[in-house]
Amino acid sequence: MTAIQTASPWRRQLPASIRAQTLILLRNPSLIVAAIALPLVLYLVLGTSGGHQPQHGVPYAAYTLCSMGAYAGGAIMLLNFGTTLAVERGQGIDRLFRASPMRPWTYLGAKGLVAVVVSALSFVVLSLSSAAFTDAGLGAATLAELVARLLFGSLPFLAMGMALGYVAGPGSASPVATLGYLLLSMASGLFMPLSQLPHAVREAARVLPTYHYAQLAWGTLGAADEPWTTAAAWLGGYAVVFFVLAARLYRRNQARRFG
Repeated sequence: MTAIQTASPWRRQLPASIRAQTLILLRNPSLIVAAIALPLVLYLVLGTSGGHQPQHGVPYAAYTLCSMGAYAGGAIMLLNFGTTLAVERGQGIDRLFRASPMRPWTYLGAKGLVAVVVSALSFVVLSLSSAAFTDAGLGAATLAELVARLLFGSLPFLAMGMALGYVAGPGSASPVATLGYLLLSMASGLFMPLSQLPHAVREAARVLPTYHYAQLAWGTLGAADEPWTTAAAWLGGYAVVFFVLAARLYRRNQARRFG
């Protein structure tokens, strides 16, 4: 029998894969610390630097919490998911799948679920820090809605991370993802209000996924420039495009290596 014919059911494969990915993350704590600590430090610096000057009619600290939540969600998906996928692909993990009963989708699904959990943990830490150290003044229900919106809005970046993992090399994935996401975040108003950006940048931002991700988050406070349905539609479209692209890149990669 072939490896696929003797493959164990996915009900056993997926939990085992999730456990393996969790252990990998715990044994390399720098990834999870960076994913949680950097947005937190940025929030504590930026969220307390605006004093009581409101943005879009809401407290500056609350507005910045949404911004840093969006920054954290995309960064975790691109860096913790996309770059580690590229590194593990360079280590020959796909060859291991060819010789084992585990299906590739199980591995990708487990990595994606762990990335979602890390994102949720980052959002919770940001929310608790906001309540403890700033005057954002957000209730539990509002924070819960914000976390739900941030998790949904991170899906396009999960797809982007998957595409990055199959198009970039293990050495180039991290700098490409870091620089690219930093530029997207800056151009979308995550580090400073959009009103302070040049007119050309503000116009270009309207087609960026980070812009609509931030709009979805700001909409929790009623501080967005577009309805949440519009932001969700843009993000859903980006998710479909990048998941399709990731699937094509995966098939191309498999054909080149094993075709």
